[in-house]
Amino acid sequence: MRISPLILSAAVALGLAACQPAQQADSAAADPAGGTSAPAEVPAAEAGGSLAPATAAAGTEAPPAFRATGNEPGWLAQVSEGPNPVLRVETGYGEQKYEIASPTQGADGWSGKAADGTEIKLSYQRTLCHDDMSGQGFGATVMLTVGARQYHGCGEFAGAPARATRP
Repeated sequence: MRISPLILSAAVALGLAACQPAQQADSAAADPAGGTSAPAEVPAAEAGGSLAPATAAAGTEAPPAFRATGNEPGWLAQVSEGPNPVLRVETGYGEQKYEIASPTQGADGWSGKAADGTEIKLSYQRTLCHDDMSGQGFGATVMLTVGARQYHGCGEFAGAPARATRP
């Protein structure tokens, strides 16, 4: 029996589409009308839920005012909105988690000490940044410092327009 090229093409397209459900879900989360911004590329650990963005769980938590991510190793930093923002940081694909209840806000970011005494600083520059895995564009280049370790990545403020991916 001979397989038609049309059937073979359809099978390949369906197979590729099945490999991308997490990216489609993140694209919906990145919709500026939704008020949040998320990178199109998801670190492998996020598929298990450990680096998922802070979402309104039963209406108790608002979307972040600023969200930044980086790769290799995967990390996430979020700053909540409101008069008393909270800085949440996950490093090592969610293995280490830190929270700073009242970070000091400066002209270029936030800083403070986690409960275990770890110094954390999240700084940004409002320059176009492209995720090094997905090519997704963001409005800020970010550096996260946790203790003596530095992480580099991209970030976005809530409500910012979506940026195009690299060609």
